Amino acid sequence: MTRIVPLQQTCRCGGEMIIHMHTLIYKARVKIEKVPVFMCQSCFSYEPHPAVKADLAALLAELGEFPGRRRISFAERNEWAYVLNSTFQGYTGEERDLEPAVRQAVAERIDLLLDLLRVASELSDKKWMEEIESRLLGLVPHYKTGVY
Repeated sequence: MTRIVPLQQTCRCGGEMIIHMHTLIYKARVKIEKVPVFMCQSCFSYEPHPAVKADLAALLAELGEFPGRRRISFAERNEWAYVLNSTFQGYTGEERDLEPAVRQAVAERIDLLLDLLRVASELSDKKWMEEIESRLLGLVPHYKTGVY
């Protein structure tokens, strides 16, 4: 099993970094909302969660050097960010119980997507099937390895 990346980590300054959903500003023109980042409670530095770095980099490349003004929900573009954001919105428990809640939310989302994939398959809707498969590929690594 791959090493579990917790929902918190230690910062370079020695402080505790806690995950939360953050709004990033790109080129002072684009607000990228609902990005999972670790933020240090001591020095206030932050960094994107490792599970979203590749998709975030792809989004920035897509926006280019001179983007127009707009807002983007990263949770609409990254399935894991969607699940994490949904979990945070409805979560009222203790911080120490957050990882099991995220694990359960990932499993439930995979189940839902598999059900939708079955329906799309029965309808022979290849475009919908490809979209669902892409979403599943964004979650399965977290489910199989326990990487959160």
